[in-house]
Amino acid sequence: MVLILVTSLFMAILLWVTWRYLLRRDPLLRDVMWMFASVAMLFVVGLVRLLMGVPPRLLMAVAIGLLLAKPLFTLQLVSRLRPLRSWWWPVALSAWALSAFPVLATAARPVPQLVVWPAVVVFFGLEGVAAWLLGAEARRHGGAARLRLWCAAAGTGVFGAALLIAATNQTLQARLLAVGSGVLYLLAFVPPRWLRRSWAQKATSAVLGRLVDTPVDEPAPRTWQHFCDSAAAVLGADAVVVVMRDHAGTLRVTAQAGLPAGEFGCAGSDCDELLAAEGTIDALAGWTHPPAAVVMFAQASSTRYVTVAPVTVPEGSGALLMLNRYRSLFAEDDLAAFTALARRAAALADRARTLAERQSLAVIVESSHDAIIGKTLDGVITSWNSGAEALYGYRREEVLGRHASLLFPSGLEQTEQELMARLAAGERIDQNRVKRRRKDGATITVSLTVSPITDADGRITGVASISRDMTERQRAEAMFEGLLEAAPDAIIGVTTDGTITLINAQAERLFGYPREELVGQSVDVLVPERLRSGHVHHRDGYFAHPRTRPMGAGAALAAVRKDGTEFPAEISLSSVNTDRGMIVTTAIRDVTDRLIAQAERERLIAQAERDAGERRLQHTRRLESLGQLAGGVAHDFNNILAVISNYAEMIAETLESPNPDPRDLADARTDLGQISRAAERAARLTKQLLAFGRRDITQAEVLNLNHVIGDIEPMLRRSIGEHIHLITNLDRQLWPVHADAGQIEQILVNLAVNARDAMPGGGTLSIDTTNVEVGDDDITDSRLQAGRHVRVRVSDTGTGMPPEVIERAFEPFYTTKPKGSGTGLGLATVYGIATAAGGDVHLYSENGIGTTVTVILPAIDAPQHDTTTDIVVNAEPVTGARPHETILMVEDEDDLRVITDRILTRAGYHVLTASGGEQAIRLAQTHPGPIHLLLTDVIMPKMTGNEVAARIQAIRPEIPVLYMSGYAEPVLTENGTLPDGVTIVEKPFTSRELLTRVRAFVQQPAAAMHTTAPSMPKQNHLTG
Repeated sequence: MVLILVTSLFMAILLWVTWRYLLRRDPLLRDVMWMFASVAMLFVVGLVRLLMGVPPRLLMAVAIGLLLAKPLFTLQLVSRLRPLRSWWWPVALSAWALSAFPVLATAARPVPQLVVWPAVVVFFGLEGVAAWLLGAEARRHGGAARLRLWCAAAGTGVFGAALLIAATNQTLQARLLAVGSGVLYLLAFVPPRWLRRSWAQKATSAVLGRLVDTPVDEPAPRTWQHFCDSAAAVLGADAVVVVMRDHAGTLRVTAQAGLPAGEFGCAGSDCDELLAAEGTIDALAGWTHPPAAVVMFAQASSTRYVTVAPVTVPEGSGALLMLNRYRSLFAEDDLAAFTALARRAAALADRARTLAERQSLAVIVESSHDAIIGKTLDGVITSWNSGAEALYGYRREEVLGRHASLLFPSGLEQTEQELMARLAAGERIDQNRVKRRRKDGATITVSLTVSPITDADGRITGVASISRDMTERQRAEAMFEGLLEAAPDAIIGVTTDGTITLINAQAERLFGYPREELVGQSVDVLVPERLRSGHVHHRDGYFAHPRTRPMGAGAALAAVRKDGTEFPAEISLSSVNTDRGMIVTTAIRDVTDRLIAQAERERLIAQAERDAGERRLQHTRRLESLGQLAGGVAHDFNNILAVISNYAEMIAETLESPNPDPRDLADARTDLGQISRAAERAARLTKQLLAFGRRDITQAEVLNLNHVIGDIEPMLRRSIGEHIHLITNLDRQLWPVHADAGQIEQILVNLAVNARDAMPGGGTLSIDTTNVEVGDDDITDSRLQAGRHVRVRVSDTGTGMPPEVIERAFEPFYTTKPKGSGTGLGLATVYGIATAAGGDVHLYSENGIGTTVTVILPAIDAPQHDTTTDIVVNAEPVTGARPHETILMVEDEDDLRVITDRILTRAGYHVLTASGGEQAIRLAQTHPGPIHLLLTDVIMPKMTGNEVAARIQAIRPEIPVLYMSGYAEPVLTENGTLPDGVTIVEKPFTSRELLTRVRAFVQQPAAAMHTTAPSMPKQNHLTG
């Protein structure tokens, strides 16, 4: 029975803790349950023994096992409050197992003392360690938590001592100690509410005393910092944070202790979720979905457990956060006390702000230029600022305590008494113009605003007045009038009934009315007659709902002058309330010039857009032409290459036989002819491409186009056939032109061939020439320049062209002929040659009637050049002794360099070959003998041909230079013309052409380098 009474204390604590665990499911309470359940089992054993006699052996074993395991449960509870060393648990469990298992084995019969004492000693030792750890945790806290932890530590130690004494058979002393342990546990785990609050309030009272003792002007952040530091010390927390909601609804950190520096805050749902949180939250337990703000603060402070306590202050709501790396025990009362203390701390923190606001208000009052005076209801002056000193002339000490009547002129005392009576009734007087008297006796007019001063209960205790000298206002009104008159826009003021009350000088000039005639009239006189009925409706609507309308916000309106003329106008509207009611000020601007300029700008923009569209279309067409050009070049060259490669393969097969058949050799010679003709076709195609691209090397000279036509006329007649009648009509006074005769012949041949193909059944082809003068009006869409020109017109009576064909006629490789009947470069070549010579080409055609192509070339003033007087290079190689001269040949293309070397070497020349400029220069420097000719390519990497020639001629000044190129970029030109004495052998060349030119340079330099001096010397042109 005594055992039941002793252990009933522990059973009561167990039931209380179990009920709280069922409410909160806190793992910390579960450990407390196990700690007291181990002792409460003795209560169960006592009841069984009382009711049933000897308890069952299993029940006794469970009861004794749980009792001996109480130190382990206590250590488990302590491990949640603070970290334990890693070796404590293995040692404790081993000691408990070695000492407890023998006791459990003999639980149903008397246990020998030899078995009991080891278990009791281990129990006492583990309970002592747990008590020491609880005491250490108590020292980290203050307030109720500190006392309750000390009670828990003492109860644990006393219970261990009770079991130790019970082992010595001193039952009474052991039971008294057990009762004492139960009472201590009751004070620790189930203390009365009033006692817990008393312990907590003692700690917060000391903190409140320190906060109250802080200076009155201490900033609010420092007050909150003292609060957080004290809360962290009492609560034993790793960090304490106070968060408050600002005006935007965002939670901001007001103060913190233990939190690293940084910006922390949350808004919206995160803010509401944090304020709604209750109790302790495990921020690392993701499965419980902790609030995002709680996780943020836990991560920032490297803690895990966050206890949230809502705080409500006059400025708004917030929360007090306690952050710990481990669980805290018994801190709820202290946390509640500090939550209540936070309201006091907020008031103390606001004390400094209120003081600062009052000081700021005092500074504002003192700094004001207006006279601000405080008086009692009896009229005694209580405050006087510097503005009052400046306005009235009295110093502060001269007027404080005196009656305000010293400021009233004689005869106005009754008026002032009426003002004070109105103020005593709670009325406010705004901008009342009154007379006042200065110290020097002068009377001034001031604008007076008077309002009552009330106390916290709303009772009127005094009067505050603000006085402003009207002299400044009068100057301001004069300034306003000057600005009004100087405004660039016409400004008028209109009352609610539409009457004009104000106009400026610009309004007089704009509308033609003098000021005295327009003021007092209806504003409708400025509105055109046809719009006045609608204007009245719009005006009334604006006065009903006035709003600012900036200039240009709406469409241009119409206004009318005194003389009846209308003009487009923009207006801006704004309203102002005056003592005569609302007045709408209207600024009016004549936008006639701007509308004209805007229309012109829109026209120019539209024109620019059209031009841009045309440029885009031209760009698209150029891209299509390039694609056509690339496809045509690939097609024609593939055909030529197919001929060359197949015939070359057949020749190679013939020569592979050791004794080829004579017929095969004859076929091989025929095949070589086919290869030669294919190469000639490729050369002609390349020359046409260069002519089209204006990159051809031309031999330009002064010539008469009539002579060129006369020379080529027989060939044209043979080309077009007898079924076509050729007629020429040539101007006998035709001006000379500067062009390449060969290219002019190519133009005529191309046009004649096109005409022949357009007249398969026969027809007439006519060629005529004439002189034309081109004026400035004729060159708007042409490349020509104004001046004298020569026109060549080629017309046929063929099938003609439809418009879509004419549009693309000059595109390269564009042809309407059957496949294989033409290259599509005819007209493109004509266009390239003509434009390269500074001329232009025009095409006119009608489907079913015929086509006329007009070529216009610029004329020159020089007389014709008689080419018969030139000393030209011999057409045949010079006969005589076998060549033996030395030639320095520079060519970067390996295959061409090898074959050129073979041609020259077989002819008897000694050839020095170089693949580039640097190698050629070294050969020129190191060759011991003479070098009779430099034969160099023009376009080479790193160093061009003319650069190589210049550097080698610096070493060997007497050496002549012969260039070879099929595409001489203008590196050799000056404004598109080769210098005098420069000669080029054009690629592709035959061995005969090369040897003829080389022989002429080596054996007849004078004939190659010197020409006679006619009136206009022949020039080599590099087009493009």
